[in-house]
Amino acid sequence: MMYIRLKFTKGGEVKYISHLDLMRVFQRALRRVGIPISYSSGFNPHQEISFGAPLSLGVTSNAEYVDLKLAEPMDVKEIQKRLNNSLPDGIKIINGIEIGENHKSAMSVVSHSRYLIRIYAKNISSDELKKKIEAFAAQKDIKIMKKQPKKDFELIEIDIKPLIIYMKLIESDNDKYTIDCLLVSGSKGNLKPELLIKAFKEFSGYDIQNVRINREEVYGSKNGILLDLLEYENTQK
Repeated sequence: MMYIRLKFTKGGEVKYISHLDLMRVFQRALRRVGIPISYSSGFNPHQEISFGAPLSLGVTSNAEYVDLKLAEPMDVKEIQKRLNNSLPDGIKIINGIEIGENHKSAMSVVSHSRYLIRIYAKNISSDELKKKIEAFAAQKDIKIMKKQPKKDFELIEIDIKPLIIYMKLIESDNDKYTIDCLLVSGSKGNLKPELLIKAFKEFSGYDIQNVRINREEVYGSKNGILLDLLEYENTQK
């Protein structure tokens, strides 16, 4: 057996592919290019493949992760090459490593995600927007209504302030702005950037349009240090 973690992009061409469809894309590609993926035992065997934190529909990413269990050893670079020849436009394997048998899954490791949020807002200066973002982030609490999928989409009020590590304006150009934010992500808490922008719009009263979100990186926390999921696994050894 061999265990592999791959890092890949999810570009604009496939930003509306659901997490389930993404899994199917990888499953078909693995079969098509002859990667010796391992299958589970039992009545309905399935490929031993698992992903990191799922993306919302419409969000692109430079840093998605997938774990593979292989039935026999194979060079990681060869896996990368074969998959890139088969995966659709917008999905590209950019790196990969072999990981140990006792590794933690990518999903369980995730603790934070960093996003760039590009917005369009008329009649606002960059200084004004910067100060408004600072005031928003400095609030004692930031309450917002959120749907609970596991409770029949019941709306409940939550405080997202503890889930925002930072939020700052980094770029401005003719009513177009880029906001950089680091948010808590994973099983211990999860703030989607869409909800962050919704809360900011309500706070600011700005007419924010054409929101585009890209996930820049996903991290796991080790000894208080944030590491991407390849670095995280390498420090295990």
